[in-house]
Amino acid sequence: MKYECTPRGEIGQRIARFQELLQQHDIQGALISQNVDLFYFSGTIQRSYLFIPAQGKPLLAVQRDFERALRESPLEQIIPLKNNRQLGQILAEFGYSLRERIGLEMDVLPARLYLGLQRDFPKADFVDVSELIKRVRMIKSNYEISQIRKGCEILNQIMREAQRSIRPGMTELEVDGLLGGLARRLGHQGRLRMRGYNQEMFYAHVFCGQTATIPSSLKAPLGGLGTTPAIAQGASFNRIAENEPIIIDFG
Repeated sequence: MKYECTPRGEIGQRIARFQELLQQHDIQGALISQNVDLFYFSGTIQRSYLFIPAQGKPLLAVQRDFERALRESPLEQIIPLKNNRQLGQILAEFGYSLRERIGLEMDVLPARLYLGLQRDFPKADFVDVSELIKRVRMIKSNYEISQIRKGCEILNQIMREAQRSIRPGMTELEVDGLLGGLARRLGHQGRLRMRGYNQEMFYAHVFCGQTATIPSSLKAPLGGLGTTPAIAQGASFNRIAENEPIIIDFG
């Protein structure tokens, strides 16, 4: 494995804090499936369901890719899952049941997935644990702070490169590509995640002059012209002119 995985102790602390909140709210367990929360509590984003009981060991049921999940996640109970309808049987084999108050990420969960869970677990009383998850995640550990600092160091080098390299006549796209290429060489993950079911976004906006004021469908402060109506945001072929303001929004 050539990249850093989340330490076992870090995952354990996160799960323990979440379990405390589940107990306080009389919720017997939570079923996690969206990438952001899945990675936070298991250390992998392989397509899975993560069941976290209010008490006991969590269970990660992996649809794809099982072998990779084994390498990436420090959890003790990791098993393959062929299809969603096997989930109830697998949970029962480990002594868990979805017959009581069970938490879901209802702020992002797709309707089709929710209706499927209702069909497969008709005796479950599904409740929203989105805010409980956010309460756990809002308190950063020393490990998380160290990761944030690593990210900040990459951004520091990106902005220094921007100061050295941007010249009049370059297009927004050229600057975007220059800085993006450096970011990837420095280890940038290449995507940013948001609070939406498995949604990811590009990590940079580069604008200059009037194109910086062009709004877009994107729910964000900046939009930009982009290169096509199919995307309608981001850097364009607009060229940088002298004495024009430049915006570089890099995450």
